[in-house]
Amino acid sequence: MKAILTYQTMIGGKAKEETRLFDTEKAKKICGIKNGFGYEAKEIYITKKGVVFIYDVTDKKITIPDQKDIKRKIGENEPEKYIEFFGEVEEG
Repeated sequence: MKAILTYQTMIGGKAKEETRLFDTEKAKKICGIKNGFGYEAKEIYITKKGVVFIYDVTDKKITIPDQKDIKRKIGENEPEKYIEFFGEVEEG
């Protein structure tokens, strides 16, 4: 699945719009998200440039979540995957 999407990022303390091509075949899959019936409804991917996006399997749609929020959710639910894709973190 491919989609060209525009999203906002912070560069040097200033908001900037970026337009990029997102492709589930070229990005690395981080993990899946199951629905209440146990089926994988969404997949989380990361691009070579480090942008995380979500592919909705049901709606066949790609979206870009808030990057800090999605990384936090991955860390809370998939700590091994977080470390694999974003690096080691200091123990609490």
